[in-house]
Amino acid sequence: MDVLKLLLLLLCLLILVTAQPGEAPIIKEHPSNVVARRNDPATLNCAATRGSRIRWYRDEEEEEEEVTTSIQDPRSHRVLLQSGSLFFLRVTTTRRDSDAGTYWCVASNSYGATRSRNATLIVATLADDFHTHADPSVKVLVEATVVLPCRPPKGTPLPKISWLRDGQQITNSSRITVTEEGDLIIARAVHQDSAQYVCRARNAAGVREAAPSHLIVMTPPWFEEQPTNTSVASGVEVELACRVKGSPTPKVSWRKLDGKMPLGGATIENQRLVLRQVTVADSGVYMCEAQSEAGLVSARAFLTVLDAPVLAQRPQDLQVMAGKEAQLKCRVEGQPEPLVLWRLPTLDRTALLPPGHSIGHTSVSEDGSTLLLQQAATQDSGTYYCWGISSGGGVSGRAEVVVVTALPPPVVGVGPKDKTVAMEDVATFSCEVVSEAAEASVTWWYRPAVHLTPRQLHHDSHQNRFSFPENGALIIKDVRLDDAGIYSCHVTASTGSVEQEAVLRVTEDEEVTDPIPLPPPPSKPRLLGLNQTSVQLSWLPNSQGVEEGHQWYSVEYWRQGWTEWRVADTVITQESCVINQLTPGHTYTFLVRAVNRHGASFPSPWSDPVTTRAPRDPSLTTDQVRQARRRLGRPVVTLISASTTSPDSVQLNWNYLVSTEDWVEGVLVYWVAEGGNMMVTTVLGSSSSSHLYDLLPNTPYTFFLVPFWSSVEGTPSNSYSLTTPEDVPLSAPGDVRITTQKKGSVLVRWSGISKEEARGEVVGYLVSLTHNGTQTTHTVHNTWLEARGLLPGQIYTVRVAALTGAGEGPFSAPVLIESHRGLLSDGTTMDGVGGVGDSVLYAPPQSAWLAYLLIPVVLLLLLATLWYIWRLRHKSPPSSPPHAPALYQDPSINMYSDHKLWRPAESDKDSSLSSSRLLRPEHLVNEYAEPRVQHHQANQSAEPYATTALLAPPSPRMPWHHHSDDSGVQVNWAAILPPPPACPPPDLDLGDPCQQVPRHSYTRASQYDNMSGGGSGGGGGGSGLEHYGHPCDNASEHTYEPYTQVVPSDRFLTFSSLQGQGDNNKVRVECHLAQPTNPPRSNTH
Repeated sequence: MDVLKLLLLLLCLLILVTAQPGEAPIIKEHPSNVVARRNDPATLNCAATRGSRIRWYRDEEEEEEEVTTSIQDPRSHRVLLQSGSLFFLRVTTTRRDSDAGTYWCVASNSYGATRSRNATLIVATLADDFHTHADPSVKVLVEATVVLPCRPPKGTPLPKISWLRDGQQITNSSRITVTEEGDLIIARAVHQDSAQYVCRARNAAGVREAAPSHLIVMTPPWFEEQPTNTSVASGVEVELACRVKGSPTPKVSWRKLDGKMPLGGATIENQRLVLRQVTVADSGVYMCEAQSEAGLVSARAFLTVLDAPVLAQRPQDLQVMAGKEAQLKCRVEGQPEPLVLWRLPTLDRTALLPPGHSIGHTSVSEDGSTLLLQQAATQDSGTYYCWGISSGGGVSGRAEVVVVTALPPPVVGVGPKDKTVAMEDVATFSCEVVSEAAEASVTWWYRPAVHLTPRQLHHDSHQNRFSFPENGALIIKDVRLDDAGIYSCHVTASTGSVEQEAVLRVTEDEEVTDPIPLPPPPSKPRLLGLNQTSVQLSWLPNSQGVEEGHQWYSVEYWRQGWTEWRVADTVITQESCVINQLTPGHTYTFLVRAVNRHGASFPSPWSDPVTTRAPRDPSLTTDQVRQARRRLGRPVVTLISASTTSPDSVQLNWNYLVSTEDWVEGVLVYWVAEGGNMMVTTVLGSSSSSHLYDLLPNTPYTFFLVPFWSSVEGTPSNSYSLTTPEDVPLSAPGDVRITTQKKGSVLVRWSGISKEEARGEVVGYLVSLTHNGTQTTHTVHNTWLEARGLLPGQIYTVRVAALTGAGEGPFSAPVLIESHRGLLSDGTTMDGVGGVGDSVLYAPPQSAWLAYLLIPVVLLLLLATLWYIWRLRHKSPPSSPPHAPALYQDPSINMYSDHKLWRPAESDKDSSLSSSRLLRPEHLVNEYAEPRVQHHQANQSAEPYATTALLAPPSPRMPWHHHSDDSGVQVNWAAILPPPPACPPPDLDLGDPCQQVPRHSYTRASQYDNMSGGGSGGGGGGSGLEHYGHPCDNASEHTYEPYTQVVPSDRFLTFSSLQGQGDNNKVRVECHLAQPTNPPRSNTH
């Protein structure tokens, strides 16, 4: 049943489907907008479901019109493709017929029609001319904003704008942008933006490019090198540099601001101003101006032409024997007269000798033209510099001094040659000697054969046939057969000797022998370079030499310690050679001979002594030293100003005349004080100023600079002289003396101060006279002052200070005068601080408020002291006293002598050693007088001055025990209480303390008290000892006043009174330590 229902349902559905009508076509592909160039093919796509017919329509003047295709008109350029797309063989755009417009397709069938979306066919066009474009040439300044306009030509669709820079398309960046309108904007233009720019317009119709525009970014003129202030000597050539860069290249011109440009002597070469043969009139301000389209710049420099000193006589290189005297001459001329200084060859930069000064055995003459070396030593070898310095400039000359222990021996320049002569002929043997170090003598010797002994030839030998001319030759006249033999030329000098011989042969045949020509000698060998073991030499051939290629050279050399010259090389074909295998640290001398097939020439002049560098010498090559000396040999730095900043400091400023990068490490700043004292400081790098300190006030100084590179020092600069300002005196006048002239008048005299202490010109003295707090100041120009109107019996304070233009100096120590009435009389003299009679240091009255403040403080301290003493005296003794040695258990022993004051040492701090030392027997014996124990008479009562029991420390064999106070706390009173005074205070008694009444002794006292009791001391009868008692023992009133030190308002140390200086009364006591010769003062003084 269910199956049947399902079949019926399917049958119904089938009937419904077959009975439904057909559908309209569906557009599967809609046409899209197309842009095509004129005469180019184009296609508008359109596709629909199968069985549909497709037709095309266009919007023609707001009316729908079917597109005519090749189906309707075979001549039409529009073709309807089988797929339904519309194909244009060529897109046309004419006034009569234009393919541009809006198209759509319609698909239809028997069931209906369907229209597609619209599509637009655009015919692309692009005109040739731009509406707006940039100028062919655009010039702007650096950092300016550049706008290159561009408006494209007409076109459909609207053309897109782009820019090309030298053919490369430009992309937007933070600095370069292209606006929507097409303008190119360049912000903060730089020189690299200079290029050719082209505006390009592009659309489907093509590309159009505007005329190119050349952008020039101009850089304002700027100085690559500016002219600098220059100081030169007259007569030289000056170049004021001025290198200017910019775009476009600026034009440079020079002018003088304060005068006319030198006619004929000024030219501009590569932007530099060259002045030839400058004079003082050429000094002034010169300005360099550079101008271009981008701007104008200028710079100025001050040219100072000075009459620099000149070296009229330069020092010459010198070789001297050790222990001998040597002189170097150096004469410097100029106006103003230059200062001549000699720089010694030491590492000490201050080793300069001004005229009239000496160091060791080296001295300079008064005019500075001669440096004298006495007793020359090998360490004096080196380079000596002669500096001439003035405000116009500086010059430098140098000389190498070599101190040797030996000089080269003589050399035979042209020696005898073997000869063969006929009988009765004349034979001549040459012996020309070269001895530059010492005078040499020539002698001739003869021997018939080698094995025979030679004999010396004299003028009177052989019947005067032998002659000896001054040139050292030997001439033999009327030669005989027996004259044949060996002739020797002996050359002797203090530096050595040399010998050369020749053979004479005599024949009977007559022969005429022409003299053999020898080559002329070369020039003096010159040093090119050296190291530890090698030397490079060069020389020049003689202008009268033989043909080239027919001679060569030989080199001979000598070293200290050798007795003869040695040959270094015999065949040298060039005018230079390198001598190897030398010993480091030795001095050598060289000579050169020219040699040909006939023999060797006369030797060249000896070379300058050459010392091979020791291994520890600085590693500077000869070429480096030569170049440094050449660079630093001309002026390098000029001192432009020197100004004082304080009495002891000066600020210097200078300019470099050349670049300091290569051959200037810094400058040496010298200052020479009056009297020849000299100081130097080093300023490294290119710094152009220095601040000098610790100078002497009121002192003339001369400042100058010396550039240096490594160990090579250059030509000194011009000098600058000034005098430092005055300063206040450094010390006070001394030897202040007071002499009384008459009553109420005294004469105050003092000694002046030295020039060094004054630090300026002393214009006067300040004399301060103080009396009772009133100060009177007098200014005098002499070293004395008469003070009148002094009151007798008063105290005056006298002080003296020196006065300069900078102010007053310190006052002298006070000299105080105090005398009683009538003491001031004629003829009384007081020196120093003390004065005469009872003169003391006087304290002026203090202010009242100070007394009001001190009285309560003193009363409070006195009450506290009394309470403390009362508490100690009424304290109960311990129940079981500690054990102590018997010596200290004797109450008759006075451990505190009136003449001894025990003080703990530093090592006793924070320990109980102080108490131990006080009570140790052997310590007392060693440090104090030996104590003596004596008993007083029985009828004399004990007179203790304190009731505090001293706690004795234990002996080394006994442990230390502490006393306990009432609270049970262990207290070491000996470590706490101060030592007793040398003059102890009186007993505390309520009665009259000075009445002659019996004194009471306390019944309960410690066994360590300094008392004698009936129960402990016994009544032995010994005589009492005398000592200095209390100050008021015999006074009418019981007083105890120590000397109180007072600091008065005028800050002078004074004392209020002299009471208590008299002799103290003597009393008898029970026992005490041995009395010293001079009793000590109270510790309250």
